[in-house]
Amino acid sequence: KKNFFYGHIYIFNLMLKIDNILLAPRLYIVSTPIGNLKDITIRALSVLKNCDIIACEDTRVTRKLLSSYEIKSKNLFSLHEHSPKEKLFFLIDKIKKNKSIALVSDAGTPVISDPGIKLITLALENNISITPIPGASAVTASLACSGLAHDNFFFVGFLPNKKKQRITFLKKYDEFDSLLIFYESAKRVKETMADMFLIYGNREYVVARELTKYYETFYRGKLGDFKKIKEVFKGEITIIVSPEKNKKQKKFGTNNDEIEKIILFAKEKLSTRDLSDLLSIIYKKPKKFFYTKLIKSVR
Repeated sequence: KKNFFYGHIYIFNLMLKIDNILLAPRLYIVSTPIGNLKDITIRALSVLKNCDIIACEDTRVTRKLLSSYEIKSKNLFSLHEHSPKEKLFFLIDKIKKNKSIALVSDAGTPVISDPGIKLITLALENNISITPIPGASAVTASLACSGLAHDNFFFVGFLPNKKKQRITFLKKYDEFDSLLIFYESAKRVKETMADMFLIYGNREYVVARELTKYYETFYRGKLGDFKKIKEVFKGEITIIVSPEKNKKQKKFGTNNDEIEKIILFAKEKLSTRDLSDLLSIIYKKPKKFFYTKLIKSVR
């Protein structure tokens, strides 16, 4: 009861700071919390309170956020990756008629691995002003607590669902001399980390889950050791992988010792056919070459 009371006092005091203002007719890109609902700026709440329309991925998620800050019912407009172009043109037309529109995603900063880019592109084509309202992002939150040196980093985003496509995708970033940051589903994270070990070798990693929430957890170590973690993962996952520390010691030549290590690591997790397919993608050699090696290793 005490926490509930103080929670309402906090919201009441916060709302006193949010003025009723007239927003200029334009598109506002508003960052929302990635978990903890308190991770939102006063400026973001001001825009959400005073704009004419809020374009959002899921109206239920946005309505919950507005309700938490006692912002009265707004004109919520569903906009996601499957929305027809007519919806985009509708919003652009509203701005041209002097309406202010806030674009939000379900969590974090819009357009970072979500479909909001379509609306922004169309707005620019129509000479409409765009204003960013900065805030929470899983990329920067995980990076700040990673403990990995990050003079530079490359945000890759979400990985392909299918294994062969994921392997090919990961291989493209093998030579990058920077931290690599990925988003991944909890149900695939262990399989993905095994794929990363095959591609990148035993680099350092950080996996962050449930950022800003009660069960927020960071896992740190070497890619080859991640398989020892027995926990069942839930929620959204951010993966950070360090660059190769010694470029002269290339992880993957075509020497037998290195291939044997990979076979030893993965043969119990994948079928002979699937593993030979993956090795073929990594080393760019015929599948038959690796299939023969795998058959021999079983004997």
